[in-house]
Amino acid sequence: MARADALGLLEADTALHAEWIAGLAMNSAAPDEVLRRVFTLDPLPDAQYWLAYRALSPAAARAAVAHPDPKVRKILAENPHLPSDALAALAEDPDPKVRRVAVVMACERDVELPTELTVRLATGPDAGVRYVATALPGLPDETLLSLAEDPDPRVRSAAINSGSWPRLRPEVRAAAKADPDPRVRRAIARATHIDVPLPTTVEDFLAETDERRRAAALTAPVDAALAALLVAHEDGSIRRRAAANPHVPKALALALATDPEPSVRLAVSLRADVSEEQRAAIDYTIPPGRHPVPAWVEERSSDPDALREIAASSHVLLRRGVTCAPELPADVIERLATDDDYYVKLMLCENDHAPHELLVEMFADWDGLSWGMLAYRRNFPRPGLARFANNPNRRLRYAALFDPRAAPELVERLSHDAEDMVRRHAAADPRLPLPRLVELLGEDGMPRAAARNPALPAELMHQLLDVAGVTG
Repeated sequence: MARADALGLLEADTALHAEWIAGLAMNSAAPDEVLRRVFTLDPLPDAQYWLAYRALSPAAARAAVAHPDPKVRKILAENPHLPSDALAALAEDPDPKVRRVAVVMACERDVELPTELTVRLATGPDAGVRYVATALPGLPDETLLSLAEDPDPRVRSAAINSGSWPRLRPEVRAAAKADPDPRVRRAIARATHIDVPLPTTVEDFLAETDERRRAAALTAPVDAALAALLVAHEDGSIRRRAAANPHVPKALALALATDPEPSVRLAVSLRADVSEEQRAAIDYTIPPGRHPVPAWVEERSSDPDALREIAASSHVLLRRGVTCAPELPADVIERLATDDDYYVKLMLCENDHAPHELLVEMFADWDGLSWGMLAYRRNFPRPGLARFANNPNRRLRYAALFDPRAAPELVERLSHDAEDMVRRHAAADPRLPLPRLVELLGEDGMPRAAARNPALPAELMHQLLDVAGVTG
């Protein structure tokens, strides 16, 4: 085929162009001028899959803010890496949905926008923006207090809190108390709420609401009479909470070790003051799924001796819970990495100190949706993974590409792999020889992954955009 004919076919292949553009948009080495050209495109291919998390330089962010499609700008506003000046620009976007998302993100990220802008947002015509703007960092006090008189009841309620309520003028507080909107009344109730200690005696417990009784059963420093009432209560949920309450004496709690409710027996088995022998004697059942880490295990997460003791427990939930400790001693990590319980090992993989061998084992075997994230744990990439390049397990062939010493020839070989995910990863690997990288840009290759490859020369990036008809 003549070069002109081939070029004509490339220029007509809009699906291929979209793959290139999406890849270039995610290319960490793409120069600002390439990204500026990308953001002139409308529609912008698959923006929802990359724009919400892609780190952008200030220049690229400015180009993205100017994109004509409000849906693109809304996705951009959700990006947690967006520079503050770009977020500020989106907070004044012509589209109300974009404005609201930008203001919400400024609140969530604790980004302090220019004072004049926060005042404009909090006093502007859009009630939805004014409502969110009450939580903006750096909002002047006088502006927040003025919003307690806003025409919109949502805004009035958002402006009333424990800090602003005492500083409102008397007549504004009086008007708020007489406000017909229930949201405003609830805001006043929250702003003026005084915490009342949970009941610790039988008399006070019986006088409380069901909600506060449940809270008291779980955490209150109950006296002996109330503790006895709780462990004998007809409501199994009360007994379960009492079984977990550290203020209920161990002797009383152990009376629940034979409770007819499985959840009550499980709660007893997880107490800090129960010995291993007593724990092993309880007939508890562990329901499937994740379980919260007992508070006392978290409290001891900086005590190496306590961690060793918990890691040696017969109770699998305690061993699972201890995997979350940020500074596990090396001997504890070694013990947990060979635990008989699959989920102890899996949860250990979430720890920054998870051993390389365990990460590889679980990466090859675990069927959870986020298995691929294991490859990005700190201890996963390591010399020696290249030995898996010919392994029948596709995941391990994929893992071979995380070997920092893998040769370009190996990367090229894996770019021909039978599995898409292996070829795709190889196509984006900067060690891939340039001739093979160019080949993968074709429609029969991995065009998006190849365009994302940081080794792609900037001149070639511009050529791809030229072929795709991007004139900006």
